[in-house]
Amino acid sequence: MNEKISEYQERLNKLEELKKQGIDPYPAKSKKTHRVTDIFAEFAKLEAAQSELIIAGRLRSKREHGNLTFSNLDDGSATIQIAISKKEVGPDSYKLFSKLIDLGDFVEVVGKLFITHKGEQSLMVKEFRLLSKTLRPLPDKWRGLQDEEERLRKRYLDILSNEEVKEMLKKKALFWQSMRAFLVSKGFLEVETPVLENTTGGADARPFITHHNALDIDVYLRISMGELWQKRLMVAGLEKTFEIGRQFRNEGMDAEHLQDYTQMEFYWSYANYEDGMLLVEELYKYVAEKTFGTLKFSIGKFEVDLGKKWERYDYRETVKKYTGIDIQDASLEKIEDKLKELKINYDKEGFNITRAIDNLWKYCRKQIGGPGFLVGVPVEVSPLAKRDEANPKITQRFQPIIAGSELGNGYSELNDPIDQAERFMEQTKLREAGDVEAQMNDYDFVEALEYGMPPTCGFGLSERLFAFLMNKSMRECQTFPLMRPKNQPTDKAKKNNDTKTAVAIINRGAKLKLWEELNTVAHLNAAFGARIGRQLFHQDTIATEDGEDIRLNIQHAILIKEAKASKDISELIREAKENGLEIAEFTREMLLTTDDKKVVEWTKQKKKKDIEYLGVLVFGKKSVADKLTEKFELHK
Repeated sequence: MNEKISEYQERLNKLEELKKQGIDPYPAKSKKTHRVTDIFAEFAKLEAAQSELIIAGRLRSKREHGNLTFSNLDDGSATIQIAISKKEVGPDSYKLFSKLIDLGDFVEVVGKLFITHKGEQSLMVKEFRLLSKTLRPLPDKWRGLQDEEERLRKRYLDILSNEEVKEMLKKKALFWQSMRAFLVSKGFLEVETPVLENTTGGADARPFITHHNALDIDVYLRISMGELWQKRLMVAGLEKTFEIGRQFRNEGMDAEHLQDYTQMEFYWSYANYEDGMLLVEELYKYVAEKTFGTLKFSIGKFEVDLGKKWERYDYRETVKKYTGIDIQDASLEKIEDKLKELKINYDKEGFNITRAIDNLWKYCRKQIGGPGFLVGVPVEVSPLAKRDEANPKITQRFQPIIAGSELGNGYSELNDPIDQAERFMEQTKLREAGDVEAQMNDYDFVEALEYGMPPTCGFGLSERLFAFLMNKSMRECQTFPLMRPKNQPTDKAKKNNDTKTAVAIINRGAKLKLWEELNTVAHLNAAFGARIGRQLFHQDTIATEDGEDIRLNIQHAILIKEAKASKDISELIREAKENGLEIAEFTREMLLTTDDKKVVEWTKQKKKKDIEYLGVLVFGKKSVADKLTEKFELHK
C-alpha cells in the first residue's frame, strides 16, 4: 500500500513540476491527423511521401537507450512504436519526456514514418505534447486485473489491459447493428416507446418502481420492449415495427439473468407464428454470421450448429419425455411432488399451477441443445398469445431453444379484446393470490384492441443470445455491470447487524385469569404479526431430512414481562411511540367481546386516562426496546 501511495505522490510531484514549467497537463484538444490502424494500412505510401503525421494515444511502454527512447503508443485502433531522439526533439524536451512523462500518459506526437533495422514500422518523433497526465499506474499489461470483482468494478482498466474484453464489446456493437440492419432491410420501422409506465405489461416479471415528482405518481420501469405500445401501433395502421433498448426486471441475478439489459422486439401485421419462426431463424443465422463469422458454437456442454435444420419441441410432449408428467392431467400436488423429487428449487410465495408447470419446463429445457423452437405452449403461461385454432388449450407461441435455454419469445398475438380482458382478469386473480410476476390488467390496451388489431406476429430477444453465443455470462458481457458499492452491506446484513426484539407486557394489577393472560398475549402477537408481516421471517419453511417442510418461526426474540398497573403500560406506549417502536395494544374492551363494532363504540365513550390496558407489545431495535422495558419484571 505504501509503495502505491508513494508512486501516486511521485506522479503528483511531476504534475506540479509540469505546471511550474508552464505546461498545461490537460489541454482541451488534440491536432491528430491519422489513426494508427490507417497508418499501417497505407504505410508504404505514407513513408515514401515523408510527410509529417500527427498521432495521439496512450504510452504503453518506455525503453531508454542513452539518447534514444522507444515507446509504444496505443490510440485505441492499434499500437505503433515511436522513437524519441535527443537529437531530433532537443535536450530539454528529451529530458522532459524522460523524467516527467510516465506510462499511461496520453501524448500527441509529430513525426515521419520509418522502418527500424529489425523491420518494425515506426514513427520518428520531431516534437510531442502532453495531452493528459495520469496519476495512477496502469495494471500490468500482460497480467491485467486478477481479482474478478475488481475487474468488473473497474471495467475501464479491464478493457484497457484485456484485448479479449475489448473485442467482445466490439462484437456486441456489431451484434445489435447487424440486427437493426436486417430488420430495416425487411421493411420494419424502428420506433420508441415509453420507459416509464403506469401499468407494466408484456411479460411475467417483477418491475422496478419509482416516483414521478412532477405528476406525483408512482410509475414502473418497463419490463418489455414496449409490447403493448407496439401493438397499439398495429391498431394505428403501422405494419412492421421494432425497438431496441434497455428494459428492467427487479428479479434474481445469475449467469442468464440481469436486472437491466438490452432487448429487441418486433411486431408484424398480417403474419402469424409460423411466419415468425421462419423470419427468426433467418435473423439468428444472419446476425451470428455477421457478428462471429460462423454458425457453429460451443456453448456450455453443447455443440450448436445454427445452420442445420431447426427442430420443433412440443411443450407437453417434452415435459412428459423428461419428467413423466402429463401437464394436462396432473394436479398441482403431483407436479409439486415431482419438483421435490427432481430437487428443483422454486419460490413458494404465490405458487400455483401456472408456476408449477413453468418450473417443470425450465428443468426440461436444460436437456435440449437445439437449435429449435418450443411450440404447443399452454394458455396458462401465455396470457398475451393467440389460442391455437386446432387445440384451444395451447397457444400459437414459439421460443428459440439453444444450448438448454430460451433465447427469445414470440407468438401470434392475441387480438380478441374479450379474450384478452378475460385473461387479464385471470392474471389479476393470480396477483391478488400473491404472484408478483403475474401481469397487470391494462384496461387502456383492451380498449385499443376494441378498435381492431390485424393478425400480428410479435417476437423479442435479449442480449442473453449474444452472451450464449460468446459462451459467457450476461454479467461478463455487459460493459459496466451493476455492482453493490464497495464495503456496503446488503439489506439483510444491515438487518442482522441491527438486532430487533419484541417485548409483551401483561398488566399484573388487572388480576387476569390464566386463560385471559394467554388470550391477551395471543391477541398482541396476532396484531403484531399482521401489522409487520413477512419481513419477520428469515425464510418461510425449513426442511427435515426426509423432505418434509416445517413452517419457520419469526427470527426475533419475544419476551413476556409484567407491569403493576394500567398506567405503567399507558406510559410505556407513549415512550414507545416517541422512540419509533411498533406497538400492539390490548384493552379490557377487546377481552370482553370479539365484536369490533362494540369495541369501537365502548372506546369512544372513554377518555384515554380511563382506558384499562391489559397488555402491550413493543417491537423494534433491541437496545431501545430493552431500555424502555428494563423496569418491568419477567412474567412468572
